[in-house]
Amino acid sequence: MMLCGQISIELTVDDFVEAADHQRRIEDLLARVRESYPEATLTMRERRQRKALGLAVADRAPAGLARYGEA
Repeated sequence: MMLCGQISIELTVDDFVEAADHQRRIEDLLARVRESYPEATLTMRERRQRKALGLAVADRAPAGLARYGEA
């Protein structure tokens, strides 16, 4: 049986310098994890916030209902 363990750390940083500092600290933690799990890896990626979608008001439905299949 294969298992995959994952540790997730979400950070809010002001610039790349601060991001690099956090990455170094996480790499130090990873070094300790690798003592027990040598295959452990680190992936860091930027998460961008989603842009708000502009919602449009739907057109009004016609006054009468369409009745399909009625003669």
